[in-house]
Amino acid sequence: MLDGRCGNEEPSRRDLLRLTALGVSALLLPETSLAADGDANPAWPQANGPTGNFNPRRFGVKLVDDLKGARQLWVSESNDLGRAKGSASGYVDMLADPTTHAGSASGLIVAEGKVFASSFRARGDVWAEKQVRIANDIGKYSGDRLAALKRNTALDADDVTVAIDLKTGKTVWKAVEEGKGLNRAGGKRLHFHATPAYFNGRVYSLGTTGRVYCYDAATGKKSWEDDTGTLVKPATALKEKLLKERNELPGGEGMGMSLVTAGGVLVVPQYGTSAQDVALRGMNVETGKTLWEVPACTSRYATPAVWTHKEKQYVLVATIKGELRLIDPKDGNVLWTVTGLEPVYYPLSPSENHVIVNVKSATDTAKQKGQSWGRIAAYRLSPEKAERAWEVPDKAPFWFENHMDICAMRRVAIRDGRVYYYTQGHTLDPAKSSTFFHVLDEKTGGVLLTSEELKGSPQFFLVEDRMLYSPDSAHFKTIKWEFYTLDPKDFRRIGNPWTVPHDNTTAYEVFIELPYVNGLFLMRTWQGRVVCYDLRAGAKK
Repeated sequence: MLDGRCGNEEPSRRDLLRLTALGVSALLLPETSLAADGDANPAWPQANGPTGNFNPRRFGVKLVDDLKGARQLWVSESNDLGRAKGSASGYVDMLADPTTHAGSASGLIVAEGKVFASSFRARGDVWAEKQVRIANDIGKYSGDRLAALKRNTALDADDVTVAIDLKTGKTVWKAVEEGKGLNRAGGKRLHFHATPAYFNGRVYSLGTTGRVYCYDAATGKKSWEDDTGTLVKPATALKEKLLKERNELPGGEGMGMSLVTAGGVLVVPQYGTSAQDVALRGMNVETGKTLWEVPACTSRYATPAVWTHKEKQYVLVATIKGELRLIDPKDGNVLWTVTGLEPVYYPLSPSENHVIVNVKSATDTAKQKGQSWGRIAAYRLSPEKAERAWEVPDKAPFWFENHMDICAMRRVAIRDGRVYYYTQGHTLDPAKSSTFFHVLDEKTGGVLLTSEELKGSPQFFLVEDRMLYSPDSAHFKTIKWEFYTLDPKDFRRIGNPWTVPHDNTTAYEVFIELPYVNGLFLMRTWQGRVVCYDLRAGAKK
């Protein structure tokens, strides 16, 4: 019962929020209680997670002490997501693989007991036969592999959004926008990202030509479609041109942003130009009407952060030009701007009180042409202003590579008064280059831990009472995950490394974000499917 209610009475939105604050998962509540107004407390509603900073909720479940005890719960029956990244040298060979097809680097979201994702699927008989690498290699393929190459390099495409049952992996619904998409190459760097967003019973998806689709989360019925975004006309013209010339596969590079909702407004990137910093527009979630637009306010590689202050949500964004802004999502009003920062390519990860950005180093001279090395600093946040609170020491172990190639990877997490972040591959002595993992005091910036134990290009999540960490999920189809403690005074690996038993697919500059929900961990496979692992202690094999 809730507050003396009868057991069969549906809990209110306020009850659901209160239960979550007490550590009770919305997934444990009856699904009927969420049907009227949608999921009042979605587990992972958009690319930056339920709290707007990539931290999953803590559900209070006990996790396995050794990740080798994780069990595969299901593999989705749908393979509609395709494969995201392919190597630069082996891309054509990957396209000739009959077991998979091209797709986006969309992350996964979870709400209403379902997993949602969006992608695209090539269609038609007009393929990029004159593309240089394909034309040079076409003689290597025959039979099923040649047919797969032609299918996967078809220039026309459908935009696809799919809903998968979280308990079983069965397809609940699939929305196919026939012929409205564009087959975008997914080589080493050319990723179309665009994770969908969930809000109040609806799922919002960004298509490969810039169209925005809104679907009922329960049924997949389309509520509205918008084709007024700045990418639609140039992408449509490019598609028509390529269908005639057959000489290239367009890339998705620089389209690394995902949709978010803030304050009941859908926030959408405005691509369509070559500028590194792009505009955002706010859209009415009910109708798709454009409410406002803020020009050149965010890096095109970084999903906007949703910052909550006194129960009100704001949009927090930074640019490659070196500007930090706070936007009121209700009217698009820019409340304040901080200038003079170093380029910020990566998604921001704010806490209730601070956000971490990139500031200049006075001593680092080991810069490559067109690139910069970064150094983080914290700004204290309020709706009225942002003030510099602290910065890390200006020393080599605290510098990180800061350029498009790798720096759109999220590298910061803040929780429980601590800042967790890594720096990659740089010291004053190249022979001693290393990856450093740091834990800092959020209030002061004081260094609580510096460790060289975590190697590679890390992706990490703070789950329950520990960190879930992958040394490198950006390069290989075979990857491993590890558990680490969070206490800087007792920082160590828990159990053994776990090599996941599926072919992993990934992205490069922008990670495919992976949801953790109530002991379950969701990933994408090379074959275009979703796989669900149970990390809970005591789960039956």
